[in-house]
Amino acid sequence: MKKIIALLTLSLILFMHSNAADNSPSLFNLTDVSIYFKTGSSKELAKYFDQAINLNINGNQGDYSKNQAEYILKDFFIKYPPTDFRILHKGGSPGPTTFFVGSYITDSDQFRILIKGADKGELMRIYSLEIIKIRI
Repeated sequence: MKKIIALLTLSLILFMHSNAADNSPSLFNLTDVSIYFKTGSSKELAKYFDQAINLNINGNQGDYSKNQAEYILKDFFIKYPPTDFRILHKGGSPGPTTFFVGSYITDSDQFRILIKGADKGELMRIYSLEIIKIRI
């Protein structure tokens, strides 16, 4: 009887752990990040932010918590609604650092996006995001 209870308890713990892992993004998905920029979804992008993120929007730079950065990005998307976004370049160095350069286009403006991330175990979290307006 004790073996059955122990087995049921272990099964329940494993089941709860696997469900908890499914509710948050576990791996960085560049396709999803591109879609979130195309749709202007700061909430979904913030799921990939590290707990603290360096955010630079047109020279207004600062270190923010994940939640603060989400709201600042939300304001950016309201002010500059996206019409298109695409990744132009992917790179990195041997080790945990990866970066992506993208083009963010609105009806009247174009921005260069630089996303920097670091591997944290099996996760990759964005620790820096730069959004710079291109003078056309």
